[in-house]
Amino acid sequence: MNELDSKFDKFSNSEFFEMTDERLVREVGLNGIITEATFLHEADLFFQMFRVLFADLVLGDSIHLATHIILREKTAMEAFELIEVEMGFMYDVLYTKLAKVRKSRVILRATTFLCLVSALLAFSLGMSRHNHAYLTADITISYLLLYGAIAIEIYSVAVLLLSDWAMLWLTGKRKPLFGSVYRTICSSRFLSFLRNDKRWESRMAQHNLISFQRSKGKLTSISRKKLLGKLTSISLKKLLGKSNIQSSKVVGADLKKFIFQHLLDKRTRYNLRMRSHDPGSNDLHEILSERGDEVFGREESLENFVWSVKFPDFNESLLAWHIATDICYHDDVRINGGNAKIIHQNTEISIELSNYMVYLLVDYPFLLPRGIGKERYSQTCSAVDDHAELLDQIISVQPFSWYESATTFDIEKGTRKVSALWAGVKLAKSLQAVGTQDGWGNERKWKIISEVWVEMLTYAASHCGWKEHAQTLTRGGELLSHVCLLMAHLGLSEQCLTTSRLD
Repeated sequence: MNELDSKFDKFSNSEFFEMTDERLVREVGLNGIITEATFLHEADLFFQMFRVLFADLVLGDSIHLATHIILREKTAMEAFELIEVEMGFMYDVLYTKLAKVRKSRVILRATTFLCLVSALLAFSLGMSRHNHAYLTADITISYLLLYGAIAIEIYSVAVLLLSDWAMLWLTGKRKPLFGSVYRTICSSRFLSFLRNDKRWESRMAQHNLISFQRSKGKLTSISRKKLLGKLTSISLKKLLGKSNIQSSKVVGADLKKFIFQHLLDKRTRYNLRMRSHDPGSNDLHEILSERGDEVFGREESLENFVWSVKFPDFNESLLAWHIATDICYHDDVRINGGNAKIIHQNTEISIELSNYMVYLLVDYPFLLPRGIGKERYSQTCSAVDDHAELLDQIISVQPFSWYESATTFDIEKGTRKVSALWAGVKLAKSLQAVGTQDGWGNERKWKIISEVWVEMLTYAASHCGWKEHAQTLTRGGELLSHVCLLMAHLGLSEQCLTTSRLD
């Protein structure tokens, strides 16, 4: 770490912000790497610099300023791919003890393979002379075991030789022949599949509270055959540890671009505060504490929504916005005559992030800020069951004035137990109302909703410990963890120190 620090310490903060990506590449020794493999070496550089975060140590400003320079020149897809590779390196170090491809490991693999082949040849030679002494079934099983062991070893060697560590070593030699080999491997679909086997699948699980709770309530009304199939499916999901996952969505280019741009905007605001002469304005903690209030602070007409993101418990705000987002979506579909395809891009982003955050709350609450999320969720589920008929009408596409049922909620609020359902319905009414006034339209409304959700995502990411993020790597990783690491590279982490102010 000291060696990396020494590469950047000679630059002041102001020099860093004026430095070009090309100059930084020369300073860190990445020049001469073929273009197709540059991202691998950048990911390795990022990993070497930021691995200390997982030990809860802090970074000097020269480190995160350097990674910020590299990232600001990237597209969203390139930035997320870089983070995927870096997370793969971290997984190998934490769970496989593989750090770099070493000669001893290759020699051991080759020795194991030769021993297995020798065993197969010896067994075949022995059976050709004494096959009458053993049962045919025993001989067949022995052959299957030996061939299986050899096949597994071949696969293991192939994965090792095609790993990101191996490609890092190969392209690091800066020789034309090795560069050609790398391009050949990348152009092969099969070999590329083996290379990317450990990387994040770019998917996020989905859990919709209302539809999940209502589907449980309808189990008693379906046929016995369907009930058995449903219960079998639930049991299988529980066995796989996915009992609350209703579906999964691809984290597409639009969502990655939306998140990345939001983080760059946060970094830009942070830069402006760093340039300020007010010593109290350089407050990274304030920026990281935003969970929707910054969105509403831009316009006076949105100030009435601030209450929805200011609950003492973050999970209550999350559930209220989840319910409101779901109701607004179904109401817009109803207004469009039941055509769910006529929706804005920000609508899809909002729905996916909303369902993803609730999935984390239900299955992995330790990834979210501490609170009584489980209790809030249970209370809200009970409230959904208590008002099942009204909610079925709200989320249906049939012509129905759900405002009437919302009025019923308001009337019963004083006599029923408190849950996020009340706040969600109240918020949905306000959002639908503001969408028809002050020149607003659905597009602007959903833009605001999506911005609130991405702020909640970044708030949760920055308030989760690195130990918890590391645990997600055993399951292939989570979008939340990738966002958190991306934020750290942009200096949006309280473990990234800023020791001096820009002029």
